[in-house]
Amino acid sequence: MKLSRDLSLFSVTMIGVGAMIGAGIFVLTGIASGVAGPAILIAFLLNGLVALFTASAYAELGGSIPEAGGGYLWVKQSLPQPTGFLSGWMSWMAHSVACSLYAVGFGAYFGEVLLQLEIHPFLPPEPMKKVLAVMIVILFSYINYRGAKETGRAGNIVTILKVLILFVFAFIGLRLIFQEPGRFQHFSPFFVKGFHGIATAMGLTYVAFEGYEIIAQSGEEIKDPEKNIPRAIFLSLLIVVPIYILIAFVALGVVNPGGMTAWDFLGAQKETALVGAARDISQWAGVILVIGGLFSTVSALNATIYSSSRVSFAMGRDYNLPRIFSNVHSRFKTPSGSIFVSSCLVIVMLVSLPIEDIASSADIMFLFLFIFVNVALIHIRRKSPTMLKGYKSPFFPLFPVLGILTQVILVIVMFFYSPKSFIISLVWIGVGFSIYYSYSRLKEKKEVGPEVVLAEKQLSRKDFRLVIGIEEEKELLPLMNLAISMAKEKDAEISLTHVISLPPQTPLTVGRHFMGSKKMFLETASRIGEKNKIPVSFDVRVSHRIYQGILDSVRENKADLLLLGSGKVKLRGKILGSVLDPLLQEAPCDAGVARIESKNRIKKVLVPTAGGPNAKVAIEWGGWIVSQNKGKMTLLFIIRDEAGRTRAEEVLEAAKKDFPYEKKMLDHKIILSRNTLKTLSEESSGYDLTLIGASREGLWKRIRFGTIPEKLLRTCPVSVLVVRKYEGAVLSWLRRFIAG
Repeated sequence: MKLSRDLSLFSVTMIGVGAMIGAGIFVLTGIASGVAGPAILIAFLLNGLVALFTASAYAELGGSIPEAGGGYLWVKQSLPQPTGFLSGWMSWMAHSVACSLYAVGFGAYFGEVLLQLEIHPFLPPEPMKKVLAVMIVILFSYINYRGAKETGRAGNIVTILKVLILFVFAFIGLRLIFQEPGRFQHFSPFFVKGFHGIATAMGLTYVAFEGYEIIAQSGEEIKDPEKNIPRAIFLSLLIVVPIYILIAFVALGVVNPGGMTAWDFLGAQKETALVGAARDISQWAGVILVIGGLFSTVSALNATIYSSSRVSFAMGRDYNLPRIFSNVHSRFKTPSGSIFVSSCLVIVMLVSLPIEDIASSADIMFLFLFIFVNVALIHIRRKSPTMLKGYKSPFFPLFPVLGILTQVILVIVMFFYSPKSFIISLVWIGVGFSIYYSYSRLKEKKEVGPEVVLAEKQLSRKDFRLVIGIEEEKELLPLMNLAISMAKEKDAEISLTHVISLPPQTPLTVGRHFMGSKKMFLETASRIGEKNKIPVSFDVRVSHRIYQGILDSVRENKADLLLLGSGKVKLRGKILGSVLDPLLQEAPCDAGVARIESKNRIKKVLVPTAGGPNAKVAIEWGGWIVSQNKGKMTLLFIIRDEAGRTRAEEVLEAAKKDFPYEKKMLDHKIILSRNTLKTLSEESSGYDLTLIGASREGLWKRIRFGTIPEKLLRTCPVSVLVVRKYEGAVLSWLRRFIAG
């Protein structure tokens, strides 16, 4: 069930602003001042810049894929599991921890109100703060339960009042500072804590800049999300960053530390530091800041209850969490179940953790999540660029790469600042792993429905099995001719798989109606196998994702080799499309993608090589083909200058030495050229097949320009086969996560 689109641009911008100001100004300014000194101003400025990198990714993805779940949804769609589940798991935890941080801040500020009114509660101050925090969580959970419109209205009012109070404080404080120039001594020495202090303050306060994540979480409830999500994200940062710097400057300037440095005084006051600074202006200024603190923490708490419930709702809807998380209230159209459970999690954490550990844990979780989202943007741009519309992150992939690097640095900083919080975060991730493997992946597969499979001619297991994934019927004959040469050499059996793809919302059982027509052309493959005395089996599968259906067939057949047709290879930066790319990367065996231009026997094979495991596989496959067809293989090494000739000769000599067939079947060439692709295309024209290993070029070059094998597969005038060697489960997963 979908949520209702009730939030305007103004409302969702205020949600983001409310979340950010609540953390950065009232709760964490004092703690961060004690860590960085006056250089907290630089820390806020740099955090704004770092936040901009990831905010740009959120603006692009949020405007194009505006659904509840935000970062969790994008990571799940683009990165290998369990990364998607873990991103949602960490996002839920991060928002819940941040919410408990703001609730504790509310308790502290309400405690100040009781102190001002000389009211003595029945509990000591610290337990009383916790009780007040629990009460405010319950209140705003109910407001969220009532509906997004009510949530937005409440947040708008509170955020506007808070910003007005901060500007009043800033105006009065600036007048005082400039009337008494001696107060500028509070900023000297400026870099008293050095760069380490700035970096630590950045890590500690980075949670104050996560409002764009909350905006993305509300994507399913925003009017005109393609335009309004990017606008709201950048507007919220434009409003908040100057306010952070201004208020921190005023707080350091107006405080009367009484023998201490200004920053040490604020650090000692922790979450109520701004109140102490305001009291040094006047008593009524302190009262106003107490009220502002209440408003601030309330609006931030409101926003994070909202966001934590949305990401857990999305996970429940995907069957990654129990059914209660996906419940939508019939009247209010809100995720009532996820609001209830998220609120319980918030209460548990605010009762059990001190404020510094709460803040540090939230920061670490958000940093991990933002790293995942930046990687997801790179993957989606490469694999499915047509999904993205409207706003585009500039200078791609500069912003997401810078976002990843800076956030990795901040994770390291937070580890040294708060090892306890880092351990808490790792334990939470560990729990997520166990839940995913013991519950989520099994539940999702069960609820989505098992694949429908029509299987024929199950064969006895030979020592070697070759699986062919057929996407288009016209690829059948050329792929079979290629596979037969390889199967004869290895005394293998062939298993053909064709997948009927259905939209996610369509039950898989519907695919049975299409199976009859697909069975006909696979039977043709069986007859070809019989003619060549090669055992051939085939199956037709129905799946919501083509690549997943083929991958399941590879695993079930325990394939030693996977051969795929290239399909429609058009887009830059894909090896080689949304179907082929994950198959090349995830298949637990050596794999190849072919574009065959001729139905004739392949006798002349060109193998470009520069060494490496993929090149070795290419030479091995080429040997199988020319051996069966009594052909000849030529190894080609392209050098850019004469300095590379020695290495080229060494690589070619080693390849010839390892070649297991007659040496007359193998030749080699060394060509001097600075245009590799042009030279390959020209040299290929005299051959039946160009067989090349998948590229291992650097991430930046692959993103910006694609790869040589990919381009060759699209443009080469003769048949092309691109191969990749299986690297083992762990290394294969890491390569898929980093760049594919």
